[in-house]
Amino acid sequence: MSAEVIESVSVTPIPSSYQKELGKNAYADNRGTQWLEWVVRARSTGGAEGITIANRFIRQSTVAHLLEFLKGALLGRRVDELLEVSDGVVTGPGPGMEQWYRHNGWLSILAFDQVGKVNGVSAIDLLGGKKRDSIPAYDTTFYFQDFLNPSRGAQQVADEAAQAASDGWKALKIKTGRGGRWMMPEAGMRRDIDVVLSVRDAVGSDIEIYVDANFGYDNRLDLLERFISEVTPADISWFEEMITQDVEGYTELREILAKYGSNALLTCGEVDRNPISEVFQDLIDRGLIDGYQPDIVGHGYLGWLEIEKQLLGTGVRTVPHNFGNGSFGSYASIVFGATSETYVSLEDERIVPHFLTKLPEFKGGAYMLPTGVGLGVDIDQRSYAPHAKHEFTIEV
Repeated sequence: MSAEVIESVSVTPIPSSYQKELGKNAYADNRGTQWLEWVVRARSTGGAEGITIANRFIRQSTVAHLLEFLKGALLGRRVDELLEVSDGVVTGPGPGMEQWYRHNGWLSILAFDQVGKVNGVSAIDLLGGKKRDSIPAYDTTFYFQDFLNPSRGAQQVADEAAQAASDGWKALKIKTGRGGRWMMPEAGMRRDIDVVLSVRDAVGSDIEIYVDANFGYDNRLDLLERFISEVTPADISWFEEMITQDVEGYTELREILAKYGSNALLTCGEVDRNPISEVFQDLIDRGLIDGYQPDIVGHGYLGWLEIEKQLLGTGVRTVPHNFGNGSFGSYASIVFGATSETYVSLEDERIVPHFLTKLPEFKGGAYMLPTGVGLGVDIDQRSYAPHAKHEFTIEV
């Protein structure tokens, strides 16, 4: 391992743009056209640069606190102290680093990137080596688009889905739960059904459809049952967060799926901030969920390695949440997915390329694996240049 030292750390807010305007989901107002990525860069004495984003940190804090945190965690620290490595594979945090990673898993992704680049190895190898040659991905941008173009209603979502299929996407996730906040419950359920069936008609039978209600059917299992009964013929691949997690509700949900012959997976867990917390462990132990979804960047690589250890033997699949992580989240997801036996698919926001080097090739609904060292991604200096004026840097 190299004895290089981290000599500077910077934070830069960079707007990421979607391919289109995104509407509401069951609980939040219109997402709009942009989202900030709080880009963190750590440069070592040999010039290698580790990259991550600190979106989760900054949501509840300030730039000043973030820089103070990074100063304590990284500045002046030897790169070979970031991670414990044995026979070329990371086995845990480096000495004194657990306290920094514990609630800030995003920082561990920077560590994998930095250690990989300094030592000329891929983060995929540091994670234990690839288990597949490509990473399936799904387009996650089908919010309540019908609200943005009310004259077209469900057909607006269907048209956008047809375009995504034409662009090469083999899996799409549709937001539902309109009756949870934005419509009367019965009318919201009817619109949800219209949207899902219209999308299936638009994309044909070869495209996978995932459905995500963001808890929009809480306290309305009667309506949820009707929804499931009518969309099950459309061959739904998973139902996500249809109701808030609890054993009683998910037991009933399992029974509803069985009643109507649905083979869809039940997935949840993106709201689990301290995985695996008790309620989700109960769901896992009782066989009530099939996919578990804590955020890939928020919990980071070390966090997800621990999660997968706990899931071993349960049959529950790895389905990390990635929305809100922008372009960086796609790179981070591809690398981790490559090393996971149980990874299902990458949640892709389809961000317009900007400050990072090009993503790996997208072919047949999947991303090829990166070939470079670390995460296989770097800052595209030309694209980054306009944002440099907003960069905050600390140095040794």
